[in-house]
Amino acid sequence: MFDYFIGTVTELRPNTVVLEVGGIGYEFNVSRFCVNDLKPNDNVKLYSYLNVYEGGMSLFGFYSKEEKAMFLRLISISGIAAKGAIGILSGLSLNELCVAIASGDSKALSAIKGVGKKTAERIVLELHDKLGEEFSMDTSAESNVLQSDIGDDALLALMALGFSKQESVNAIKKIDVKGMTVEEVVKAALKRG
Repeated sequence: MFDYFIGTVTELRPNTVVLEVGGIGYEFNVSRFCVNDLKPNDNVKLYSYLNVYEGGMSLFGFYSKEEKAMFLRLISISGIAAKGAIGILSGLSLNELCVAIASGDSKALSAIKGVGKKTAERIVLELHDKLGEEFSMDTSAESNVLQSDIGDDALLALMALGFSKQESVNAIKKIDVKGMTVEEVVKAALKRG
């Protein structure tokens, strides 16, 4: 119903932002990373999701389209509600979350408060497959560039963050991935990009 709101930040609380738009204060449930990036009186654009449930409605806000896309992926998983998805987005940065999913690191996910081992495994299983479908990869085109599982996982993570396939391949080409973790490769690629 609402794609985004542009307004002035009037209040910041843990996992909550109040944004004044046209004289009306809208309260958004947000990740801790979103709160950390904002300051009172900032004029910002928050992407939004309206959650309608039996007891009422609530707005969820996101600092980027990619964060909103990950939120939507998370709530598509059985057993993860909107508040739980915001908790997951607060537990790991979007970059770390994409890397954990791409590399199948359910331990990193289960370290998030409120996420058990089974839920973490379900996130990896369901979202890794969805990322694969959503960001279809022609592995033959990258075989010369990405000669390891780490390179493949880093490519998936960068694409999940919104980079095109070619941008991701070009960024990884410039990095010697030997001995690096997926997270290190993604961080290095983001610094060079």
